[in-house]
Amino acid sequence: MTSIAPNRRRPTADGSLEARLAQLDGLHPPRPLSPVDREEFLAESHVAVLAIDADSGRPPASVPLWYSYEPGGDVVVNTSVSSRKARLIRTAGSATLTVQRATPPYRYVVVECQVVDAIHPAPVPVRRAIARRYLSPEGADIAVDRYDPDDQVLFVLRPQRWHTADFSGPSLPTTERSPEPVGSAHPDNEPGDLHDE
Repeated sequence: MTSIAPNRRRPTADGSLEARLAQLDGLHPPRPLSPVDREEFLAESHVAVLAIDADSGRPPASVPLWYSYEPGGDVVVNTSVSSRKARLIRTAGSATLTVQRATPPYRYVVVECQVVDAIHPAPVPVRRAIARRYLSPEGADIAVDRYDPDDQVLFVLRPQRWHTADFSGPSLPTTERSPEPVGSAHPDNEPGDLHDE
């Protein structure tokens, strides 16, 4: 089996690999997003991927979905109350939400969440608000009205741990990164988990 040599970063300078990547594709080594930037990014209208612990012997269930989020608040998702996804969320009591920018400059936010509420039937105004993040008001109303309100449930997910990466600018030395408060309502990144290397 062929071994892969570890990725040893060289200082960014004219002619270096990192400098060439930055010049050609606008890519820089990843750095963590600030608490304000990560919450603003999550609040944008991304299609998220929700990962949930699955049945014994099966890998985690992952599904793309719409959601709503306002900085400092909770993530809200809507689904059919009879779906496998709803059953798994209830059973697990937690889920991981991932959003990304799929074009340069790349960014991603991964949020490990605790399920703090399940609202059934899901209130129609909240469902409309979620749909309007992704569709025109008229299109959102049509999409929401296609489903029986009694078959819909809202799950409220509270962010517990954040993992982020921003490839849009030069990395900051570790000593220059602003530490995030420990024990806050939304705990920060864990050491070593700011981004994948």
